[in-house]
Amino acid sequence: MKISKKTIICIIGITTWAPLSLIWADTPKVQVYEEVEKGISVGLQLGPVYDFNPPVENTEIGPACGLELGFDLNRIVRIKTGFLTEYHPARGRSDTGKWLSLDYSTKLPWIGASMALMSTYRFQAYVQAAVGYRLTDPKSIDGISVAGDDSIAVMAGGGIEYYPNLRHFSFAIEAVGMYLPNTGDMVVAILPMVRFTFGFGKVKTIRPPSDRDHDGVPDKDDKCPDIWGPESNQGCPEPDTDKDGTVDRLDACPHEPGPASNSGCPKISDRDSDGVVDNVDRCPDLPGPKDQHGCPDRDNDGIPDHIDKCPDEPGTVENDGCPTKAHVKVVVTKSAIELREKIHFEFGRATILSKSYPILNQVVATLKQYPEIKKLRIEGHTDNKGSRSYNLRLSHRRAQSVVKYLINQGGIASERLVAQGFGEDKPLATNTTEAGRSKNRRVEMIILQRD
Repeated sequence: MKISKKTIICIIGITTWAPLSLIWADTPKVQVYEEVEKGISVGLQLGPVYDFNPPVENTEIGPACGLELGFDLNRIVRIKTGFLTEYHPARGRSDTGKWLSLDYSTKLPWIGASMALMSTYRFQAYVQAAVGYRLTDPKSIDGISVAGDDSIAVMAGGGIEYYPNLRHFSFAIEAVGMYLPNTGDMVVAILPMVRFTFGFGKVKTIRPPSDRDHDGVPDKDDKCPDIWGPESNQGCPEPDTDKDGTVDRLDACPHEPGPASNSGCPKISDRDSDGVVDNVDRCPDLPGPKDQHGCPDRDNDGIPDHIDKCPDEPGTVENDGCPTKAHVKVVVTKSAIELREKIHFEFGRATILSKSYPILNQVVATLKQYPEIKKLRIEGHTDNKGSRSYNLRLSHRRAQSVVKYLINQGGIASERLVAQGFGEDKPLATNTTEAGRSKNRRVEMIILQRD
């Protein structure tokens, strides 16, 4: 059977990397090597071998056995040498047409090195390369070329090694590809191995780091190595100030003892008397049904009033509680809360007209729906009628009126809001027409901080 050089290269690549992929995808967490002295290893190999391109045809898979000696230069590089014997069953026809047994064997002394790519508590993955000289026998039978000439062998491959307990005793499986440049032949072997490694004066071991309290945090990183504690708290027990068995991180009342069923609080309170206790009531001061987590829902559309942009008209979740998208006058973008309807004031004053209450209520619902908006700037703008200083004061007062409404009527925290007037300094349109001046008289809401 003849094979191309491209096929040979592919086979070498597969035999080198395929074994490594079995453990490469899920590297164990513990990867600790104990510093050790250099060691000598002895390995016994036995596995299948196949010759792809010998002179004789009809070869079959045969056995191979070998002996390996290794010496650790350090914990990554090992130089090694060995002797591998192969047996190849084969058949062929003589000149008379008679089928003959053309079995042949080889002897391969070699020398090379391996390099560890990954070392864990139980596994090591490595690649290796070597060069040797392959002696074949017999060269021919009844005039038929069988094993071919002796040849230099270039070897490459990889392996996985498993340590049942101590580093000096291990099992390994190696995939080895041998290219014979003198003959253009290619041989592949899979070699399970038993290996024994011993050091000069010290047993070579791989072990997990010491963990006296068995909490999964190594003693060297454990702030409390003799007391169990989670990794999130550096191996120390989490504090429980009120000693009620619920750690402070999970205790809603860390300074008052209470049962875990009540989140560590001493008693169950229900300030709004709606049957939903305060620790699960999303609106603890407004009575509401249990199926709405204690929040009122006037239009019974399943969306609580405090985030319903149309609390008196049944709507859908997709429309923020409104019947249609057209009813939604407030939209959140990346940098602002956009108003699709103007906020109206009394002429020349900062008093908000009642017809603008609905859109301001939608702003309140939006801010409650988006608690991640931590700081919002309410901006007031005017046209150019009147003096610049007058317009600047008027725009600032109007912005303050909007902030006051959101705080007093909507319950929005004051630290989330800031008012600023810009007067006529930032027009959107020309001030030479009434339509342009109407566009310039506006309120804008800019997001300054957002988690």
